[in-house]
Amino acid sequence: MRARDAHIIREQDAIALLGSDAPEDLLRRVLATAGWELGAWQLASLHHRPGVGATGVFSVDAVPHRAARGRAALSGPAPTHACITSCPLPQAPARVTVVHRRGADTLAAWVHPHDPLLPGLPSALDPAAATRFAFGPGHDAGATLLELRSYRPLRRAVVLARNGDERRYLKVLRRDAAGPLAERHRMLRAAGVPAPALAAGPVQDVVAMQAAPGTPLAELLMRDGAEGVEPDALLRVLASLPAEVMALPTRPPWSARVRDYAEGAVAALPGEADRIRRLAAGIDAEVRSSDGGPLVPTHGDFYEGNLLVADGSVSGLLDVDALGPGHLVDDLACFLGHLAVLPALHTGYAQVPQALLRFAQAFDRRVDPVALRSRAAAVSLTLVAGARRRADVREGADGAAGRDGMPEAVSRLEVAERFLTEAQRLRTAPHRGRSA
Repeated sequence: MRARDAHIIREQDAIALLGSDAPEDLLRRVLATAGWELGAWQLASLHHRPGVGATGVFSVDAVPHRAARGRAALSGPAPTHACITSCPLPQAPARVTVVHRRGADTLAAWVHPHDPLLPGLPSALDPAAATRFAFGPGHDAGATLLELRSYRPLRRAVVLARNGDERRYLKVLRRDAAGPLAERHRMLRAAGVPAPALAAGPVQDVVAMQAAPGTPLAELLMRDGAEGVEPDALLRVLASLPAEVMALPTRPPWSARVRDYAEGAVAALPGEADRIRRLAAGIDAEVRSSDGGPLVPTHGDFYEGNLLVADGSVSGLLDVDALGPGHLVDDLACFLGHLAVLPALHTGYAQVPQALLRFAQAFDRRVDPVALRSRAAAVSLTLVAGARRRADVREGADGAAGRDGMPEAVSRLEVAERFLTEAQRLRTAPHRGRSA
């Protein structure tokens, strides 16, 4: 067996383990290390990074351990989440991390928010520390409300901090990553690109940003299919990225690793393994044979969740971590690939199919239509593994087994297939190509 195949099997085994009853013992152990006893628990989310590993975020009911009751260390609130990962940790685990060896794999666990690779997360979720950092003197920490808006274990997190009428977004990153992100924001704002303004940092790899103006594009898509947003508005903001972006490190687009991401989809839908691998092979072939266009400054993660709109123009360009040299078609394909999966996410996105057609037709005039759809197919396939997974609450050793089906994952797979079919059809069309 090839090393790559063996690694894929181990990752799929880890995903299966995280979705079973097996995590209970490790959750119990890691909570005990921090002075708590485990009650009910359930898998809240599963994060798979193909080629790296998988991490489960578990919601837990915790009560003080008998031996620890009354200790000052437990004066704070009970933990509500814990994490278990098969991803390798490049340094000694943090004080609350338990390591368990399982065959050739090592599983690590920690009590949230003590992520071993995000050292600033506990401070970002502490009202007193967050108030000092994000709002400064004169602000009452007791009036600060914190909300964890997103969390990708071992990678990054975003915390929304509110104090009165003021809002800050605290972005928590891996060690030594916050400084380069802050420089990206300064570069973009100096060029007139509407990236959020920095409010403070970086400190302990946390950056505080002002709230950007505008309405989330996702909200406009739900309201009326974003009929007031012209595709040219998106093209204009991408064209405004400064030439200095070309000096940043190049990051491969989603389509470059479509076969690896396919294995993540296989882990989510093991019964569709052959179908998924055939799809990935077809996408890869179309991507390699189509025209990606010249290298230009790109956003790298361009989709509706990272766009705010005011008066028909992009007023906020968020999450610029992946900013760097790339191909315009990959940014546009990222947008279409995400847009196409929205109707299965919520019934409110009923008008998105018409919006998808409108944006795709406009983008066709700027990039190779075959390259656009083959890369959009790759993006949609990468989203299969992240489809919502429903889990039963487990009460100790008698917990219920397994997950329900994955209709959302199947829907995303079908979206990728439709994009690929359209790319193949256009490749053989007599009048193919972009216009000026």
